[in-house]
Amino acid sequence: MRRARPLLGAAAEPSTARIVSWPLAAVADTGLTLGLVTTACGLAGLGDDNADAAVIVGAGLACAAAAFVARRRVAPPPLPGAGRVFAGIGMLWTALVLFGAALYAGSGTLTQIDDALVESAAGFTTTSLTLLDAAETSRSVLLFRSASSWVGGLTAVMIAVVTLPTVLRSTSLIGYRTQRRGFDLVPNPRVGTRRVLLIYCGFTALCWAAYLLTGLGFVDALVLASGTVSTGGFTGRADSLAGFGFGAQLVAFFGMLLAGAGVFVIWWMARGRLRPLWRSGELRAFLVLLALATPAMALHSGVGWGEAAFMAVSAMSTTGFAVSDWTVWGTAATVVLLAGAGIGSMMGSPGGGLKVMRAQLLMGAAGGELRRQLDPRAVVLVRRDDETLTQRTLDRLGGHQIAYVTLVGAGAMLLGVAGGTLVGSVWGSVSAVSTFGPAMGEIGAFGQLSGVDRLERLALAPVMMAGRMPVPSVLAGIGLLLSLCKAALWRGRYWRSGAVARLRGEPASPQAAEQQRSDAEQLAEDGSAGARFEGRSG
Repeated sequence: MRRARPLLGAAAEPSTARIVSWPLAAVADTGLTLGLVTTACGLAGLGDDNADAAVIVGAGLACAAAAFVARRRVAPPPLPGAGRVFAGIGMLWTALVLFGAALYAGSGTLTQIDDALVESAAGFTTTSLTLLDAAETSRSVLLFRSASSWVGGLTAVMIAVVTLPTVLRSTSLIGYRTQRRGFDLVPNPRVGTRRVLLIYCGFTALCWAAYLLTGLGFVDALVLASGTVSTGGFTGRADSLAGFGFGAQLVAFFGMLLAGAGVFVIWWMARGRLRPLWRSGELRAFLVLLALATPAMALHSGVGWGEAAFMAVSAMSTTGFAVSDWTVWGTAATVVLLAGAGIGSMMGSPGGGLKVMRAQLLMGAAGGELRRQLDPRAVVLVRRDDETLTQRTLDRLGGHQIAYVTLVGAGAMLLGVAGGTLVGSVWGSVSAVSTFGPAMGEIGAFGQLSGVDRLERLALAPVMMAGRMPVPSVLAGIGLLLSLCKAALWRGRYWRSGAVARLRGEPASPQAAEQQRSDAEQLAEDGSAGARFEGRSG
């Protein structure tokens, strides 16, 4: 029997598995990692609040045990279909958010289930929004909140770098050719999973050590390292990084820069490959955008160059760290930050947004289309580094752009209906879809949701999840909801018709009516046959 290929975690022997399912295997792999991380957070909180620590340890052990047992009974298929993978990705993110919400509610940290859902969604989608305050939160819960961002960032990178290119049989959505020896980060799913996990964990350890060297404590350094590497932006403090020293802010600046650049850049740097760094058009575009955004904000009065550079990196990497209240910088500066958060980070990064490569290629495709309008006979090719893109790839990019804009519009409308202002709804939608977090209006520069209405907070949860998942997974989820609504509507219609029919003494459903007509016809036929028989007998 062929060995199943793991796409999100450790492999299992298909000979011991009874169910071949990619969604269940993905949930089990991620659940095992989440359970172990959750258990470690609970153990680290012993001595601070033992009640919360016990709940978190119990939840972590239960999650890990269930995932371990499930993983021995489930194996992913060697070549999973794209439809099942996209549906499984939606199932995976939903399971993560529900687990976090149950833990927050079970520990008593957030007593309202809607608040627990919003906090869990913000954590696993690596969005810098929170209802928690470090001064009132136990150590174990604080570590779990940062760990949820870490797990969410790792899951996002695994899906983007390992799963989707393998399933789609293409690297066009990643943006890097992988045929050349030495540059190949993911030669196969098993090796790619191991390498990505090693890079992610090593980067986390490096950031943690750097924060410790600045004088931060064990917990603060770990929380900031998790928020930096995952681009989650969680600090546990109401003023984000404004209350930390210059050393911690400097580490966060370079950490966000590398996290926004993605695992490919870190892989090349770790192997000493300077040539792909120099030839990467996406990396050059990323650095140019940062270089343009910094003076665009710093030239306004009251904005320092250091603060402008920090916020430019924070927005482009969609981390959400803040060192000051940037909402008072003026319209021009906030528009620059809005554009930076909308474009987002590079491919292979845990950050969100449209992605620099997609924005760059869409601009090239638009320029080529304009040139063809001027000269219909012109042959215009859209190139990325040394590769010419096919029309199918350009069509995918155009479809992704349309879906992204539609998602932002739907999110803004949902937030507006929930009670948000016009500026707050548009900013909040772009920020949530891009997994940035802070926004103009009700949310504010530091991503604190305590002052936001409950209905508007709840509306942020599906917007954040939709922005984190691939577009086909969102469409699959919407289709499933529409199917369930349609089924419920038909059931309600049948129930109402059945109730009215019972009052009138009629059949309760069309099937029953058809059966009754069939029985009547059969009785009539039997009756006429009996009458004929009696007539002949007389």
